[in-house]
Formats: sequence, C-alpha cells, structure tokens
Amino acid sequence: MPVLTDRPILLSVPATNQYLESLAAEVHRTYFYKYPPLPVRWGQQISRKNRRTIRLGSYNHHTAEIRVHPILNTRTTPAFFIQSIIYHEYLHHVLGASHNRRFHKAERQFAYHRESQEWLRRNLWALLGRKKSVLTRPRVVVDWLTEQLALF
Repeated sequence: MPVLTDRPILLSVPATNQYLESLAAEVHRTYFYKYPPLPVRWGQQISRKNRRTIRLGSYNHHTAEIRVHPILNTRTTPAFFIQSIIYHEYLHHVLGASHNRRFHKAERQFAYHRESQEWLRRNLWALLGRKKSVLTRPRVVVDWLTEQLALF
C-alpha cells in the first residue's frame, strides 16, 4: 500500500524542451518568483567514454541562461532530480558562483533535496558511463583487522 504524503508525486515522462521549460517554470514559481524567469535549455550532447566527472548543469552569468546536461534527457530520470539541477543553477543566479555555507543552506531548502542526493548517489555510475562496481569488503573492516593483528 502506498504511503500518502503532502508532497506531490512527480512522474518521469519523456523529457522534451517543453517538458524542461515546465519543470523550470515550476521551480521559478515555487522558489524564485521575485526574480525574472531564466531560460533553461538542454546542453549539447558530447559523447565520452569513461568519464571521471560530469557537470549536470551550468549557469552562464553573461547570458543568464541555465543549461542541463542532455544525459538527463531520459524517461528514467525523475522530474525532481532535473528540478534540483535547475534549482541549484537558479541559486547561482541569485547568490553568485561560490558554494559557500550560505549557498549550501539555501540548497537544502529544495523540497526534494534529500531524494535528489540519494538518486544521484545510486545512479552516478550510470551517468559516468561505467559499470556498477561491487565492493568485496569495506575498508574499515580491513583496517580494523590489520590493527588487531598488529596487537598480537
């Protein structure tokens, strides 16, 4: 039986330009209504293998435009995650470029902040284009075992 919450359920649907604009409009209306709306677009597709990092969104201070990485343009990316990227970039528009305490505090005000962080943690390997790695044994256990053997 599903758990009922006071939060609206956001479904994953095909990510078109119109869809991206509607997500951006909702973020603007909910959090940044005092500021003029910013144009939000998908970035350019660049194919790379074996990424080490990925920039999921960007804000251009000169053009006042937000770009979202096109790798998120799939049915499997939840709407709340794309909105968290848009929210993060809107914060750069309002608070500036640095990720300081004030920025992180404001970032946690997004309604789906925890869910977005968890989704990213679980799916980063796929976004980077890597196979999911399986840990054989946690490092803490190895360090504890080494420490215990050193005592004898």
